[in-house]
Amino acid sequence: MEDYNEAFRARRRDANELLQLNGHKIAAFHLGGVAVECRLKAFLVLYHKVVEWEQPSGRRKDSCFKQPVKNPGHGLLTAIKRMSRLYDKAKLDYMFLKHLEKVTHPLGASSMDYIGIRYIAETATCQDEWINSFDYVCRWLDKNKGDLL
Repeated sequence: MEDYNEAFRARRRDANELLQLNGHKIAAFHLGGVAVECRLKAFLVLYHKVVEWEQPSGRRKDSCFKQPVKNPGHGLLTAIKRMSRLYDKAKLDYMFLKHLEKVTHPLGASSMDYIGIRYIAETATCQDEWINSFDYVCRWLDKNKGDLL
């Protein structure tokens, strides 16, 4: 299986470096979303105690116990919902969900998600709000990773 933890670190570094350059905000938004996706996939694998997708969950006190753990694809909230303890905490934190939405849809809720924006040719101008959301989501995930064990 992929090394999602290392991919998270690498894509987070990439996004932060791109934010320092003029004209690369869209790429930074894309890679920042990919970084969060990798982090959540690493969490999902740990949470359900699997080493490959489609293996049955080994988390005894979860409703998904013995059910195949599916790759959530690019669905950030989908990944969180598949970890009931983490999702319960997320539902109580409106700010986290708001910031996760910004990372998912960097150009606004009615625009493409972080995957689709890679095909946009124009550059984004406003980045401070996205940077705040990206940092908030990464800090929140770090703070709550203990709920995976």
